[in-house]
Amino acid sequence: MSKDRNSDESVEKAFSSYVKSSLQHASSDYFKKLFHDYSHIALLDAVTYELNISLNICPMHLQEENDHTLFTQVIEDLQLSPKEKKIFCLKYCEDKTDKEIASSMGVTRQAISKTKSNILVKLKSHLEMHS
Repeated sequence: MSKDRNSDESVEKAFSSYVKSSLQHASSDYFKKLFHDYSHIALLDAVTYELNISLNICPMHLQEENDHTLFTQVIEDLQLSPKEKKIFCLKYCEDKTDKEIASSMGVTRQAISKTKSNILVKLKSHLEMHS
């Protein structure tokens, strides 16, 4: 009987040790994941700041007739295709998101993003040449 009791106690100790070890590893894994998740979260202030950056150069926002003429001339100088002009106007004049533009034009958001990048490269090149 003593052997059974010693055996039961050793099984209980082994099980208790196993549970304790498992809980320690689970706890460690949980906190590692939590730390990883927190280290990849952007602060709301940073996100808001990035979202508030916009390029509002739409003729509707221009105050003077000269500004409107200048805007139209720059758009023409960029030699944008009709599709690029539409995307440019929807994005920077009407403040639409890439997703909204893609939905309205029947293309993917990635296509809009790529076209928008190309437009901005053309605009940057134009501004560098004329400054």
